[in-house]
Amino acid sequence: MSKGFEEKTDAAEQLTGGDLGDRVSMVKKRKVQLHNRIRPVWLVLAGLLVAAVIVWRVSTWAYGEALDSFVKTGEERLTLYSSTLRAALSRYAYLPYVLSHNRAVRSLLAGSGAVDGVDYYLESLNREAGSEALYVMDIDGDTLAASNWRDEHTYAGQNYGFRPYFLDAKAGRRGWYFGIGATTGQPGYFMSHPVFEDSEFLGAVIVKVDLAPLQDDWHQGGETVLVSDSNGVLFLSSRADWRYRTLTPLGQEQIAAIQAGKQYGNQALDLLDLKPLQTLAQGKKIVRYQGEKYLMLSRPLPDQGWQIHHLLPLAAVDEREKSVAVIGSVLALLFLAFGMYVRERRQKQISRRKAQEAEAVREMNLRLQDEVAERIRTEKALRAAQDELVQTGKLAALGHMAAGIVHELNQPIAAIRTHAASCRLLLERHNTEQVRDTLVSMSRITDHMASITAQLKIFAHKAPKRKEQVVLQDCLDEVLGITGPLLTANGIKLHCELPESPLVLAGERAKIKQVLVNLIGNAVDAMLECPEKNLWIKVTADNIDVELTIRDSGPGIAKEHIEEIFTPFFTTKDVGEGLGLGLSISYRIVSDLGGTIRAQNLVEGGARFVVRLPRRNL
Repeated sequence: MSKGFEEKTDAAEQLTGGDLGDRVSMVKKRKVQLHNRIRPVWLVLAGLLVAAVIVWRVSTWAYGEALDSFVKTGEERLTLYSSTLRAALSRYAYLPYVLSHNRAVRSLLAGSGAVDGVDYYLESLNREAGSEALYVMDIDGDTLAASNWRDEHTYAGQNYGFRPYFLDAKAGRRGWYFGIGATTGQPGYFMSHPVFEDSEFLGAVIVKVDLAPLQDDWHQGGETVLVSDSNGVLFLSSRADWRYRTLTPLGQEQIAAIQAGKQYGNQALDLLDLKPLQTLAQGKKIVRYQGEKYLMLSRPLPDQGWQIHHLLPLAAVDEREKSVAVIGSVLALLFLAFGMYVRERRQKQISRRKAQEAEAVREMNLRLQDEVAERIRTEKALRAAQDELVQTGKLAALGHMAAGIVHELNQPIAAIRTHAASCRLLLERHNTEQVRDTLVSMSRITDHMASITAQLKIFAHKAPKRKEQVVLQDCLDEVLGITGPLLTANGIKLHCELPESPLVLAGERAKIKQVLVNLIGNAVDAMLECPEKNLWIKVTADNIDVELTIRDSGPGIAKEHIEEIFTPFFTTKDVGEGLGLGLSISYRIVSDLGGTIRAQNLVEGGARFVVRLPRRNL
């Protein structure tokens, strides 16, 4: 039993003011500790996010710089390859023209020359020029003479009238064409020139150039260089496995035209699996082939209707981007780790300092708890004093209204005395009917007197302190019933403007009535020396608040006093006529009810008190 009693005693002691404060401080301390533990996590996450963004931006910048460098280098190389190709083609461009003006060739085409002499001439010229082949075709496309007349697969005697270069020459213009030889099966570049005699087409001379050495040079240089025709067929390539493949799918009309000219023999012309990834600009894009990325630069060759392409592998660019990302990540992590180390060291210093201050803070908390307890006791005492002051104010108001109430009761008393004398005379005359009427009138007079005294009893009663629903109009009616005699005795005209619907407040009925009595009493005091005495009471409301305005026709409030009228014990009355507590008590009551009260002077004269109280809907 002793042990149980001690445990209960300890529990009771923990609930005392000092220990309760310790528990509150402990809870707050734990919250701070939890916040301090969570905060570094968020700092680390934020630091990692910022570091990731910085690393990403830097690696993206490095990738862009490397790519720009590759583009610049690739364009320079593409210019070189374009020049090399043009030089290789222009080296033999003069031969068709020269042959078209040779007398032996023209005589052969006119039917008056010998074939043998032209064959020997073409053979020697081809040897000196370094071209692949030279040959002469008649009006029908039959080959009359050729530089390879000694070879097994000679062009002599073959008909190439289906070739586009012959059709161009027959149309009177120079022709150029790349294709696989229909006789030899060897690819080459064909250049033609028409031969005319007095505007009559006699035939054409053709020069075939072998571009294989150019492709070999590209291949030995380790470069990926491609040349495509107007249909997108790659007919020149430094990579043999890409030759005679297409960059885009061929349509039926394109396939038919290629087959009609037997341009690429029996080649399948399959689509090259170059997947575009990103277009950088006109003629610049990134493609992927068999898992490897390339920068593809393209440039048109308008004279031939071709395009030359140069592909550079981007493995080095990707590697640079990855290297920058790795280096940036390592640096960011090192910087973040250093920052965490500095912060941890600082936290330890702060913890040591807080540990030194902890005891002083605890003692301060104990003193504060004592002060709080004392303040609570003082506040309770002040509230009790306020309630007593409210009751005292009521009694003071009753004393102030006593003269008016006495004046109000004097008339009924005089009337009762007159009625009593009349009753004696009527009884002496045995006039009982009139006696009955007189007694009824006396009864009404006594009811009126009882209503006056009942209001005084209710007002003077010290009501219990509780919140209740109070209808403002009812309170005002009761207060006007009490203060009515005072208004009448002083010749004050009352003007009321009230809404018909009831306005409900949440508060203590007695205190609300006390505020109304104080404000009306102050207005009456202000108008005692005025020739014209008017009192206006107006009530308005919105969905939130109720506003009560009490205005008088007095001289107003002195400017030097308007800031102090709600101060306790401040009064402008003579000594013995007031304590200066009415407006102070009213201000405190309105504030406790969650409202406001203010005073102001009017331009037309007089003072106005405005009270706003929170409305409570029914």
